[in-house]
Amino acid sequence: MTVFPADGDPQQAVALRDSIRRVMSRRPLPLGLLKAMRPKQWIKNLLVFAGFVFTLNERWRPFTPEMWEYLSRSAAAFGLFSLISSSVYLLNDVLDVEKDRAHPTKKNRPIASGELPPGVAIAVALVLMPLCLVVGYLLSPAFAAVAASYLVMQFAYIFVLKNVVLLDVFVIATGFVMRAVRERW
Repeated sequence: MTVFPADGDPQQAVALRDSIRRVMSRRPLPLGLLKAMRPKQWIKNLLVFAGFVFTLNERWRPFTPEMWEYLSRSAAAFGLFSLISSSVYLLNDVLDVEKDRAHPTKKNRPIASGELPPGVAIAVALVLMPLCLVVGYLLSPAFAAVAASYLVMQFAYIFVLKNVVLLDVFVIATGFVMRAVRERW
């Protein structure tokens, strides 16, 4: 009785063993999706709390109902911007999959490594974008306008501007400013 169907061929047995190890070492799809959404990058979105911090004594006092309202709105804005930026990362990684596969470190990203199917990444991004804009509108029409502008700018970036010297840097910098802009969210 043989464990491998290779029946004595060591090369086939090694190839089969390596295939099994690759499959067994993969993360479950939800974890691959989460990694592809780049939660480490969400720290950038903490800029949405700048408006909260800098309106102390202007719009709210510590531990008042107004403080909790502004804090909850800032937390919602943080979550929405994190999901919006993640949807852009998903699309960007699908578009760059071949370049990423040839890159020494980017080849380990979930889409480039085959851990996350591109169709799943696109579907999640296409659900997140409008969902976040609708929820953002419920938070504040001004927030939804900023978020929609951010998305348009990111589309321009991933399809054209990331390959244009200096404009790519300006787009990235503008993205930070858009996170910090705060009216009455």
